[in-house]
Amino acid sequence: MTGDLTRILTDDLKLPADRLTDDTSLDHAGFDSLTIVELSVLLTNRYGINLSDSDIKDAATLGQLDLLIATKRSER
Repeated sequence: MTGDLTRILTDDLKLPADRLTDDTSLDHAGFDSLTIVELSVLLTNRYGINLSDSDIKDAATLGQLDLLIATKRSER
């Protein structure tokens, strides 16, 4: 997982750092519906990328979410 995503998850969304690994599921990391919405807004504001709530939910792990974010950033 990239440092950018780790910082967003720990600093902005206040998720526990000890749960954040590439193979951690979003549920196990502490995501809930509000966290997903907040992440979507943060990504739009910081990086200008639009990920829907369902795009984020479809990522089975934090590693997959990180890859999705990197792919969207490279498409801009």
